[in-house]
Amino acid sequence: MPNNDDNVVLLFNKSPEDWKQIIQGFFRSGGTALVVIVLLILVFVANPFYKVEAGEQGVVLRFGKHVRTTSPGLRFKLPWPIEYVEVVDIQNVHVLPIGYRTAEGSSSWMNQTAQPGRNRTVKEDEALMLTGDENILHVELDIQYRVASPADYLFNVEEQEEALMDIGEATLRRVIGDYGVDAALTEGKSQIESDILEFGQELVDRYELGVEIQTVNLVEAQPPDAVQNAFKDVISAKEEKQEEINKAKGYENGEIPRAEGEAATLINEASGYYQERVLTAQGEIQKYSALLKEYRLSEEVTRYRLYLETMEEIFGTADYTLIDKNLANILPMLHLSEEQVKPAKRVAPAVEETGGQTQ
Repeated sequence: MPNNDDNVVLLFNKSPEDWKQIIQGFFRSGGTALVVIVLLILVFVANPFYKVEAGEQGVVLRFGKHVRTTSPGLRFKLPWPIEYVEVVDIQNVHVLPIGYRTAEGSSSWMNQTAQPGRNRTVKEDEALMLTGDENILHVELDIQYRVASPADYLFNVEEQEEALMDIGEATLRRVIGDYGVDAALTEGKSQIESDILEFGQELVDRYELGVEIQTVNLVEAQPPDAVQNAFKDVISAKEEKQEEINKAKGYENGEIPRAEGEAATLINEASGYYQERVLTAQGEIQKYSALLKEYRLSEEVTRYRLYLETMEEIFGTADYTLIDKNLANILPMLHLSEEQVKPAKRVAPAVEETGGQTQ
């Protein structure tokens, strides 16, 4: 028979039987407690338990690969370095400024110019942009966002805030370029903010950044300092223009109703005069038709009656005294009214030359 001792593998010059005896002796001598202690130390160091707070999610990585996302609570993972957890806040809203930086975060940004009297710095290369009517504006924007998908936020983009800032700046320039300068300075701000929110979220979803834009706020929109005086003059001129237009419209609104009223009055008067003349003419026609009828029945009497009526009408308005020429021995007495009495003129006495005497 072959010798089996040649096939035995020795470990540290110890055979399996030797190691078996050593281990049995170790446990018989109280080694179990030592093993338990070592295991507890390993558990404590590896920390297989982790806690996810409310408003957070845990992203579990196994050898660097995302395997699951956990909700709030006490969770278990395999010891490090097998599994590792990234806890991401998905509840709090973060603010990302474009065109300026606050004093706390300005140290990591380049090419910033301090704004006097304000606790922030301005980044001109972000803030200056061209409007749709080819004017230059200084625009500052706040983007408020929260993390919606922790795994996408951690792994799809390397520099999340840089990528979101690039998207916000590109969207801001696009939207400002679609509007004129007046819209950005006055009544169009709300629509501009709405467009930025819509277009910005489309880009965020396209690149799978894993964030949700909550709101955008135009912090400031004004002309650059170098041309502010010229802009003020333009705005003043536009206000004066609008004021004159309003005055003209007010005058128009006052004059047109007045003229329309006068026109309606004249039309009504003309219509009344027309009706009056028509009715008068119709009455005269009826009158003369009746006279003609009577005249034809008794021409002599009707003619004489018309003569008397006509004379009565004439002499009724004139100052005449009629005397029958057939009456004799009538002393005419003229009754003069005050209007008929005229001041007497002084006349020199008549001189009759009879022997040089005046009679």
